[in-house]
Amino acid sequence: MVVCTLFPILLCAPASAQATGSARTEQVGYSNEQDATPLSASLTLPEGPAPHPGVVLLSIAGTDPLVERLLAEGYAVLIPERRGFVAVEPLLRATFSTLAGDVRAALAYMHARPDIDGAALGLVAQADDTPPAMLAIVASEGLVPLVLLAPPAFPGVETFRREQRWAAERAGLGSTDLEALDEYVQRIAETVLDESEVYVRRYRLESVRAGSSVELPRNAAFPSDERQMDFFASPLWHDRLAFEPESVLTRIRSPVLVMIGADDPNTAMDEYLGAIRRGLAAAPTSDATVCRIPGRTRHVFTRGGVMAISDWIGARVRSSSDAAAAASVPLAGCLEDEDPGR
Repeated sequence: MVVCTLFPILLCAPASAQATGSARTEQVGYSNEQDATPLSASLTLPEGPAPHPGVVLLSIAGTDPLVERLLAEGYAVLIPERRGFVAVEPLLRATFSTLAGDVRAALAYMHARPDIDGAALGLVAQADDTPPAMLAIVASEGLVPLVLLAPPAFPGVETFRREQRWAAERAGLGSTDLEALDEYVQRIAETVLDESEVYVRRYRLESVRAGSSVELPRNAAFPSDERQMDFFASPLWHDRLAFEPESVLTRIRSPVLVMIGADDPNTAMDEYLGAIRRGLAAAPTSDATVCRIPGRTRHVFTRGGVMAISDWIGARVRSSSDAAAAASVPLAGCLEDEDPGR
């Protein structure tokens, strides 16, 4: 696996450890070799003899249901702390490339531990954490089974437009204001993508905002005050708007499961599934599954979703022979639709 080449950057000694029920949780540290950023994570080890298979879980949602299920099945679970967890500025300065490096470093850390089976690792990423996970797996030489919950399906600019339009419609904006909002969003995106220097983007974005007859709807992803354009001028938002998920999907060689909830908000389901399936149909992987499940997959882990994830991972992480057979078996719990895909 390519993660073996990252071993020199690791800080393998756990910072602290504590007992969590029958499992043991440690706070651990390692580094991203790209920019030497120190990173931290929570590692929970199950009962039973080592080495354990492992899962890296990227999410800011309530992960307990999935973690408990994975621990019960004998997996060690690493939950990295996202950059900007305490202060947002480190996250805004990050690019998708450096965030993908964070993911590779997490996998490398798991691979290096003697109590974890480095040949039996999986990666689960949810919502905003999926683009770095996708890029990390694409850049890896080894095959790491990848679960993507509610990943983006449309180009970054289109995703941004849909999000703002959906929020504005819910707030009751009329057709004239909605058209003005679409134009405003487009101007923001063009400015961000056209300018390479952050300070120039910031200056031009302020001019764009001053000339708009509408404001962006209130959104938890960015502030509504004078700091708003600092967010959009950042390297992180540049890469969010420039991201082309369908193109990245076409480069995945690892087994991959994409899950989307039938009740996920702001999801044009037919278009969404079509874009995901087009990307995976062109990918070199021979094991791609698209699963639409009841409920939601964005910022939540439902019982059905947890069961589907654990079943899918179990057939691929623990045994390569099981994985070959599992690729042709439908995943239980997925809703039927007119185009089952691969």
